Amino acid sequence: MLTGFIIMLFVALFCAVYFSVKMKQVSEADARTYEIYDMHYVFIADNAEKEFWNEVYAAAVEEGEKENVYVERLGENLNVNYQTEDLLRIANNSSVDGIIFCGEDNEETVKLINEAVHKGIAVVSLRQDIEDSERQCFVGVNSYDLGLEYGKQILELAQQEEMLNPRICILADNTMSESKQNLITFAIRDCFSEAEQGEGNLPEMEIRKIDASDAFSAEEAIRDIFMDSQNLPDIMVCLNSVYTQCTYQAAVDYNRVGEVKILGYYSTEAILDAVEKRIIYSTVQVDTQEMGSQCIRALTEYHESGYTSSYVPISTQVIGSAEAKRLLQEAEVEDAGN
Repeated sequence: MLTGFIIMLFVALFCAVYFSVKMKQVSEADARTYEIYDMHYVFIADNAEKEFWNEVYAAAVEEGEKENVYVERLGENLNVNYQTEDLLRIANNSSVDGIIFCGEDNEETVKLINEAVHKGIAVVSLRQDIEDSERQCFVGVNSYDLGLEYGKQILELAQQEEMLNPRICILADNTMSESKQNLITFAIRDCFSEAEQGEGNLPEMEIRKIDASDAFSAEEAIRDIFMDSQNLPDIMVCLNSVYTQCTYQAAVDYNRVGEVKILGYYSTEAILDAVEKRIIYSTVQVDTQEMGSQCIRALTEYHESGYTSSYVPISTQVIGSAEAKRLLQEAEVEDAGN
């Protein structure tokens, strides 16, 4: 019995030592696996322009790593497709340190952003400002400057095609505010006025508000425009990448290439290909790298000093056929190198 007791005691001690060693190894492995961050920010945007927002988010993550900030894409890889307002509510309840938000400017959004600010959560609105909210900063393209970019392209087209009173259809998100619409149209008219076109030669402009929540609804609305051949505009201005892709595809499908001039937004490979082939006259490229990084800088500045700029402008670039060809060639070389 004594021998058996001694054997059991040695076994128990061996198990205790073995368990202790294994727990230490697991603890060390966990320490290597998990990182500790100073701040936790969430990035909230709809899924309509996935490629665009992927680039902006990647830039935000890259900048966040420099500041030891974890940037979470809230709502990603979930079985339920939450609305941006629902994600904003989740962020509030999670008590994160900062919110980067792009969504509809409505009463519910304003209420939720104000609630976040009162909880001490810093909020940056992205691309579309939530004007009546208490957000700390807006990062995006100035609407008047964007209108000027399109206005220059429209004026160039009008002169090339000898259009005296071009009919322009501007495709805008149905959540776009009246003030933003007005700034864009005023800028286009200012381009014509400064070029001494005269009051009688100002373009005839119509803003079509289209649901951008999914590509299918946008595609249907844009196809309806092309089917109405009697009222087909001379120039179509697309204010996001979804409208751009749907418009050039409709122009091809309905054999209207060249008849309707298209001014696009953003520069996916498909859009650049259409610009090179002159299906799209030109496209406005927004600096997504700058947009993402500026969001993190604004939040970091606010946490460090209690203040930040209320508006951070993002630069744009107009891409024509020659530039599109160069960018596509560079992408091919880069892909071949990888």
